[in-house]
Amino acid sequence: MEYVTLAEIVPSGVGGAVKNGINISLKNVHKAEIYCINRKGADATQCTWTLAQSTGNAGSASGTGEKALTNNVSLIEYSDAWDTDHTLTATTAAKSYQQAVTQSVTQCVKFTVIPEECMDLANNFDCIVVNATDPGAANSVYAIAVLYSRYAPLPNVFAD
Repeated sequence: MEYVTLAEIVPSGVGGAVKNGINISLKNVHKAEIYCINRKGADATQCTWTLAQSTGNAGSASGTGEKALTNNVSLIEYSDAWDTDHTLTATTAAKSYQQAVTQSVTQCVKFTVIPEECMDLANNFDCIVVNATDPGAANSVYAIAVLYSRYAPLPNVFAD
């Protein structure tokens, strides 16, 4: 049996220069799908979503020892017009993704994180966050994680 938990990483809100996410614990998680959504208004910015890992401080915007992932993760990009076109496009594996400059659309990218493949678990890096750089002042951004655990429902993912 597989258990599923949802966690909000970047609370919905107007962008601006930087939107830092909340670190979540991936202890006992075998897969996490992180959906990063940008509802674009009349703002020609290119939002970059970047994943980072840390050794703790889940529930906070600043993880302990935060650093880049060890390896790239698979990415799926939804069409620039996600409101009307739900086309999925696999892109090159990466640790970050820059969305197109297109205005007045909803954009979405999905990172698939397998902790054993992309995180430094041997050194206790078991928390993850996604941050948005240059999401744009006229845009609304948010990110959620769908967490899959094998053995039991997850405890509070916002605590170490």
